[in-house]
Amino acid sequence: MRIKNIFILILFALFISACSVNQIEKNIVVEVKKKVVLEREAISDELLSDINHILFLLKQKDLETLNSRFINPHYRLYEVLKDNQNNKFIFNKKSQIDEISDEIDSFEIKKEEVIFNCSPYDDKYYGWNKEGVFISTNIQPYLSNIMKEANLLKINTYSEEEIKIANNIEKTSYEVVIPYNIVFYITKIDKQWYITLVDKVKTDCTN
Repeated sequence: MRIKNIFILILFALFISACSVNQIEKNIVVEVKKKVVLEREAISDELLSDINHILFLLKQKDLETLNSRFINPHYRLYEVLKDNQNNKFIFNKKSQIDEISDEIDSFEIKKEEVIFNCSPYDDKYYGWNKEGVFISTNIQPYLSNIMKEANLLKINTYSEEEIKIANNIEKTSYEVVIPYNIVFYITKIDKQWYITLVDKVKTDCTN
């Protein structure tokens, strides 16, 4: 009888152990499902159409429609620029684009990078090296770097939600360059494309 009781206790212990392992495996599966993998969508006709719409609004100087359609109210708009006094990058978070230019030399959208050359000695080498409108994956980690550095100096300067938005912008956006007009990042949020960042660093030739 004593041996039988010991055998029952062993079976019970094995059952409890199996249940615990099963629960741990379930928890791991749940955690994996919760982890969101950020991926950049392929360039689509929808994206190109939205860029053409932005070009049209710029040409028409229709700032009101540009802001209402292409600025996401939750993400808003990051404007990145140089702080030359402290020799670092900074950003302003805004609810809208304040001003636009109608200077657009071409409506041809090219899937390639374009370079802005800074040449203080010869004007013929200064400026953009190509004509057109350019879309590429040339995304810079401005936001995440600024936020990480700020959080090292002072804990929780930027929240997890703000860092999450920055990571989403940097990992899923495209850079759009309209030479001598604007450089911006366009990001898909809730199935629509929005302007999420304006890059004022790229054409800043100050040291």
